[in-house]
This record gives sequence, structure tokens and C-alpha cells, in this order.
Amino acid sequence: MRAGILITVLILFTNLSCAAALLQPASTKSGYVARLLINEVPFPGESGWVSESNTKAAMLSILWVLESRINHVPPGYSQTELAVVKTKDIIDVITAGGVRGQCDGFYRDKNSRFTMVPRIPKRIAYLSKIAGTGKPGKFARLLNYGQGLADAYFKYGINEADRYARLAFVGSVKVTGRAYSWMTDRDYYHPGGDFVKIPDKNHGSLGGNRFSTLKKRI
Repeated sequence: MRAGILITVLILFTNLSCAAALLQPASTKSGYVARLLINEVPFPGESGWVSESNTKAAMLSILWVLESRINHVPPGYSQTELAVVKTKDIIDVITAGGVRGQCDGFYRDKNSRFTMVPRIPKRIAYLSKIAGTGKPGKFARLLNYGQGLADAYFKYGINEADRYARLAFVGSVKVTGRAYSWMTDRDYYHPGGDFVKIPDKNHGSLGGNRFSTLKKRI
């Protein structure tokens, strides 16, 4: 291979490696949503890690929770019950309630700019550093998946199926289907109210999180 061609190939390879885990700026809607999805799930070596597919499934289900609070409010419920706010904007849902609100650490500052507490960008930077070291692998794929979900959401909506959409019963309890909450998967955590934890047999535990649906009111 001639030197000029070799140099060109190396440059292209380097650029691809650097771009393997490229997130949109946190100041953009897609970059902000991607950081939420990434922050809420485990990466290799962290508590709750099961597999790459499990973490990806958790990201998708989290996005579906947010979408359901906007466009799939079940009969008998109001959006403000589920999302604190009445809105069509996913950023409003994420930031509702302030620093310790619906999505802990994600909030709007006094100038209404959506922002995060310091621990979140610090972890994202750590994950990105690992993803950019050596040959792109799980870390890069997971970061790209989170960003890809967010990008697609703002362009086309969610193309992947909601795994909980057809859920009709949890035990003997009639439920609405879809998930409307997620929390760290520990027995002592519960969202309260009419939320019903989705059991393991229905894949209610993903990425270290327990997803919950709602009791059917109507």
C-alpha cells in the first residue's frame, strides 16, 4: 500500500474511532434526552449490569415511560398525575419538580435552561473516555444507542415496540398496560399510589430498574 493511501486510511480509521461514541451537546434536546437514558442504566462493571441487550432494553423502556406520560395517559388519569405538568414536551416531563423532581438531577435553571447536577456529566465523561479508548466496544455501542434513540425520537418518534403495551393483569390486578414509572430495583422502593410493579415474568426488571404500570380505573 502506498504511503499516501496508508495515511488516508489511518486518518479515516482514527476519525471513525473518535466518532464511535459521539453525543450531541447537552444543550440540545436530543443530547439532553440521551444523557438521561445513559445516566439511568448500568454499564459494564457497574451495579445492575446484566448484558448489553438488557441495558439497551432499559433505555428504550425509559423513553417509552416518558412518551407514555405525554401521549398515552390512560382513561381515568390526568397527565398531571403522571407527569406533574401538562405538556407535549418531553423536556418538561424530565425536568418537572426541579433538582430532586421526576428525574433526579435533571432540571431547568433560573433561566429555564435544562441542565444537570455535576455528578451526571462527570459520569458521562468517564463513560465516554472509556468508549474512546482502544477499539470501540460495549461502551461505545451503548452510548451510541442512547444518542440514536434520542435522535430518532425527535425525528420520527419511537419505532421500537413498547414491551409493556399489552400488559392487562399483574396477578389478579387489572392494569392499564404500558409503564409509567421506573425506579432502582430494590424491594424497599415503590412509586406509591396506583402504580403496580411489573414482575420479572413480564420483564419488569431491566438495567437495574423496576418498571411500574398503573391500576386500571375505567
